[in-house]
Parts: sequence; C-alpha cells; structure tokens
Amino acid sequence: MQASFILSTTSEFLPIGKLETLQSLGVQFEQARGLPGNLPVLTCPISEEQKHLLESLGGKSVLGFGCINLFGGSKLKTIRFQMGGLQFYWVADMVDPEVWAAIDMWRTVGRMPLLFRIENGEDWDAKFCVIGGPTGTLSNEAFRNGANRGPSATTVTQLLRLVSSGILEEQATTDIEGVPLRHVFVNALVTKRVSQFIDQSKVVGPGERKYV
Repeated sequence: MQASFILSTTSEFLPIGKLETLQSLGVQFEQARGLPGNLPVLTCPISEEQKHLLESLGGKSVLGFGCINLFGGSKLKTIRFQMGGLQFYWVADMVDPEVWAAIDMWRTVGRMPLLFRIENGEDWDAKFCVIGGPTGTLSNEAFRNGANRGPSATTVTQLLRLVSSGILEEQATTDIEGVPLRHVFVNALVTKRVSQFIDQSKVVGPGERKYV
C-alpha cells in the first residue's frame, strides 16, 4: 500500500486523497465482495502520529457534498464523511469530470468504498470500509456543467492553499447531532486533471520523507 503527500512551501506535507479502482489495489477486501472491479475507491492517508485516532473509528456515520466559492468565480467541491467523532474532508475541483464520474458510479452501485492508508514506519497499513453511496440529486449538481472546460492552474493553486491553511479544520462542525468532533482530516483530492499542475518533485511517499 502506498500513499503520497505534497511538500508545501511551509515544509509541511499536504495529504493527497486519490480515486483508485478496486481492481487496482492489489488486495482483496472482504467488504468489497460483490462490488464491480472498476468501482472508484476514495483514499485518505493517515500519518503515524494520527493512526491511533482510527482505533475508535465506528458508530453512526453521515456522508455529505458541499461547495466552496473561490475568489474569481471558481468553485471547489467538498466530499465530507463523518463516522462518530472523526470527520474526513476531500477537496476537489468542482468541475473535475473524474470526480463526477466517481460520484455517478457510487450512486448507481449504491456503495462507496473508502481506503485509509496508515503510515507504519517505512510501510503502510490499510483500513478499508464500504459505506452507502450518494442518493438523489446533489445540491452542487448544477455546477458540473463546467466539466467540459479546460483545467485551471489557478484553481489547483487555490485548492492546495485552502487545504494547507487549516481553515477547514478550524471551521468544521459536526454533522451528527450530539456527537462532538474529535479530529478533522482534510485532503486534497488529486486526480489526473489536477496532478498535471503539481510539481512532482514535491510529491513524496513512504521511504522518502515523513509526514509532519
């Protein structure tokens, strides 16, 4: 299992979430039995310092999709999953067709696989779960019509700056009434469309540098 981080200008590492197919993982998970091999899996890296938090992963859960307005008129999509007191954010380009295709497939299949890649020394462990997929029309569905536009380097830069700012963690509120947040994980959702604007020399993984 491998995961990646982006080295920011502040010498911190930004977690990178990705979309990968079940069949590309190289591991068969019991929870994935019966699901199509091309079903997208949403990944989230967990640092060694944070992995103890997943020991309490469980309880009531909720999935949500949101919109963030950027200066200049661009928009970002958020995918937010909360289970118990742990909340996970993925921030994506609103008009990224790869993200919309994944959402459409999760909605069609009715299931959404999540893979938490957990740092373990020079290696990675994995925690896999499958939740109910999105249903009905999403509130930000109207914005998907811009998916035919070319990708924007400015939007990607704003996306990465937002993820590194800590604002989403600071402003996060619980989505489960009566359950306070214990921790919020925020990831940049990097697809092929987005990765072309990222300096690959600043993308690191296991055996290279630690997440700090």
